[in-house]
Amino acid sequence: MKIYKDFYDLVIILFFSFICGFFLAGCKKAYNPATDAKSQICNQVKGTEAVYWDLMNGIPRTDIPGGLPIVASIGGTYTNSSFPLLTFNYPTGYTAYTDPNSGWIGVNLERNDKKSIWRYTSLFTSTAYTTQFVITTEVDNLRAFLGSTGAVTTVCSEQGTLPRATGITTYGQSVYITFDGFSAVVQVSITTETGLNSEQVNVTVTAAPTGEFANEILHTYLPIDYQMLYKSDGELDSDGDGYPDSIDAFPFDASQH
Repeated sequence: MKIYKDFYDLVIILFFSFICGFFLAGCKKAYNPATDAKSQICNQVKGTEAVYWDLMNGIPRTDIPGGLPIVASIGGTYTNSSFPLLTFNYPTGYTAYTDPNSGWIGVNLERNDKKSIWRYTSLFTSTAYTTQFVITTEVDNLRAFLGSTGAVTTVCSEQGTLPRATGITTYGQSVYITFDGFSAVVQVSITTETGLNSEQVNVTVTAAPTGEFANEILHTYLPIDYQMLYKSDGELDSDGDGYPDSIDAFPFDASQH
């Protein structure tokens, strides 16, 4: 009879509802940060890219896909001759080139097919730069490197001001952009100190084909970032000058410690 069948179906539904309520974790889809993660500051990205965007903007994340990022297959070690503390291991398939621009201390880590790049560089200068000027310059240079002629779409952007200490202020700006099948993150910070009449400019650029961006984040960009951020003994070294924050009187100024 239909009534009996409907009642039987209802019992089955209630039974499994009870089971799901009792074993909630087993009845819900497991959280996978590689696809499910959401950014705390930008609704336009998700998964690995969302985690990365937050980290690049100073937001702690404990859900990095795969856990602590490391270079799985070391292809070489880079050391900057002008600033030996700028040293890191990089993966196979990449080649490191010291930043050739006068006054800049940094490196361009380029994938051998010229389709992916991790760039970090800094400048101590008396010229008054703005973060927007540096962002625009870096994006133009990046597009030239990748042979891009198409339009740029800004997916996410952040900017702000952070007082570091008395008389020391950092101005920051970052963008997540796409163009011609590539995804990129460009981050710029400019730190000024009252009475010094100079500033320190720090630049980080990462880019890869959009379909490969998440993989490069996990296996190239973040593993290098973590080497730069932490010393071998695990202590935090925010400005990368070789002096951990615990004993550095100027933890955000690589020119002083």
